[in-house]
Amino acid sequence: MVTPWWFEQVIEPLIRRVADVAEVHVLAPAPWCNTGLGAPELERVADLANVRWAIVDDAGHPSLRTVPSDPQGLIDYVRGLAPDLTLCRSADFETPRHFPGQVRYIMEAVTTPFQPVSPANTVHFTEEPFVNGAMPVLSEADAARLDALIAPFWPDMEAHWQAAARDRDSVYRAIGIPGDRPVVVLPLEYEHAENFFLQHRPDRLSNQALVAQAAAAAEAAGVTLAVTDHPLNTLHVDRDALYDFIFDLGGPILADQPVFGVSATTALLRHGDGVLLNDSKSFAVAAAFGVPMFRQSRFPSAAWLHAETDLAAYFAAVRAGKAQRPDMDAVRRWFAYHNANEAFYPTDPLLTGAMVIERALNPVDPARWEAGVARLQRYAALETVA
Repeated sequence: MVTPWWFEQVIEPLIRRVADVAEVHVLAPAPWCNTGLGAPELERVADLANVRWAIVDDAGHPSLRTVPSDPQGLIDYVRGLAPDLTLCRSADFETPRHFPGQVRYIMEAVTTPFQPVSPANTVHFTEEPFVNGAMPVLSEADAARLDALIAPFWPDMEAHWQAAARDRDSVYRAIGIPGDRPVVVLPLEYEHAENFFLQHRPDRLSNQALVAQAAAAAEAAGVTLAVTDHPLNTLHVDRDALYDFIFDLGGPILADQPVFGVSATTALLRHGDGVLLNDSKSFAVAAAFGVPMFRQSRFPSAAWLHAETDLAAYFAAVRAGKAQRPDMDAVRRWFAYHNANEAFYPTDPLLTGAMVIERALNPVDPARWEAGVARLQRYAALETVA
């Protein structure tokens, strides 16, 4: 699950910082499907003489990304190291459960609809991947502090998107969406061979199968389905067959181009009546805009997101105008928590190895909240400078 870009922007900076203060062992498979560590990556870190590298290059190394062919061998190896902390980037969520010490996954952090410094490589550590809206029970004082920290940024964010995404009629006209029915957005996830996280999708449905499933439910309910694509799909995946399939269905509307300079997904979520989700980070954009959501996933969602899990019931509620929206007080608090406490970028010049370890071992630390929120940039200030 580590592409060359991920190694350069996330993994290598973490290794460099942590190696200054701790003994570091790196366990990784050899290159395959644009993931793994090979000569180019190892050349970049040739100066790190104190880091120990274990590159698995046997016939089973591709399986390390998903379901290892020899999980016990990995477990025994890690147990022999007896680490205090293991940081993982893999779609294998089962094997690391048997590792000693603390185990954390390195996952992409939510950035949109805010504008943090260095959004592309902003990440966070988590014990359980893809738990949408994960947030611990907070004391009244901590909750109030988070509410106060996000308060200056929320109206700035809303004002920016109100202007950038314009009005509903203009967006729908630009895309070609009729305004006579409710509109539900289906943002497709990255469907490249290197995205091994897709193994966790229920029934391992392809994006095409998801579109077909959603289109049938939307048509039965009298709802318009708008399909948007992941930006990396448009760059790295042949989409002709999928787009032809969507066109031939007749009902769904494909929105594959930005609208007024805004991604189609964000523009439609700003005005849409609902969204269909699996494990996309689009849940956060939808939550920020108060959009009722349906989620089909093996992983849980926070109760305050009110994510429906029955597709037919969801479409019926959207059609009737009764679909439950997220709890906006909790939404704002979660964005405050995520940005203040969790999100960071490994190339931050102020980040130290001790700080990386502290983030992993101490998941909730109010002492880092001020600096965390300071990563957010106000749109009004950015637009004034521009």
